[in-house]
Amino acid sequence: MIIDRTENLMKYQSMLPNLKAGLAALNALTDKKAGRYEFEGGFFMIQQGSTSPVDSGDYEAHRKYIDVQIILSGSEIVVWEDISRLTQSVPYSEEKEREMFKGPVAHTFRIEEGMSWVAFPQDAHKACKHLESQNDYLKVVMKLPVM
Repeated sequence: MIIDRTENLMKYQSMLPNLKAGLAALNALTDKKAGRYEFEGGFFMIQQGSTSPVDSGDYEAHRKYIDVQIILSGSEIVVWEDISRLTQSVPYSEEKEREMFKGPVAHTFRIEEGMSWVAFPQDAHKACKHLESQNDYLKVVMKLPVM
């Protein structure tokens, strides 16, 4: 798991295949509308919504893609745990490229505008959450291949 300011993401490019191409494609967008966008070596989705309580939903993890999540506006709480400490609730699906896990909320962090976080295959996560009151967000979820 990486948590940092978005302007520092390129410092991690050796760990994040095709990050440079993904950020170039994102920066080329003149209008950051919700949707899916392809680029050479990956894709990203722009998502807009409202957060839900941290204890709602299961953790998810991915095997083929690294998640790079960038908050464009608003904020979210992210819940994290290593998959080895959780119980699988939904087996891995090739089609959805995810598996789901159950477990207690042990680690949370606040991500706000100008911040990013990166989840690797061992990083189970629950995104778009809140601790006290609901927040709105606009974010990018970039999918980069695991090498």
